[in-house]
Amino acid sequence: MSAIFLLIPIALVLGGAFVALFVWAVGRGQFDDLDDAPERMLRDD
Repeated sequence: MSAIFLLIPIALVLGGAFVALFVWAVGRGQFDDLDDAPERMLRDD
């Protein structure tokens, strides 16, 4: 039972870190153009 008092805060901190990194990546435009890269591979320039 004492392990749960250690694991729950660790899980909350890790979850919060992943959410913060995702919000940061969205704010920096990481996910703006998801269609151009796959199409660029198929074009014959």
